[in-house]
Amino acid sequence: MALDAQINFRTSSEIKAKIEEIARDKKIRPSQLINEIVTDFLKHRDRATQGSQKIDLETVYEMVATQEKRIEKLEKKSAA
Repeated sequence: MALDAQINFRTSSEIKAKIEEIARDKKIRPSQLINEIVTDFLKHRDRATQGSQKIDLETVYEMVATQEKRIEKLEKKSAA
């Protein structure tokens, strides 16, 4: 898939620093890491919404919790 579009958004300096640290540990650019996170989110969303056009709050919470665990795991790995 060609990366031919751009999205800009604001976040906190703490989140930016964590993204940069995790990306550095994975030896990828922060934009690549964010693209991986968004891609994973969309895959989960697509699975959750098959047969339904609405996504419920519980599904969103599960997706956020999954991403939070993934980031914590990467942070622990980078601290080791």
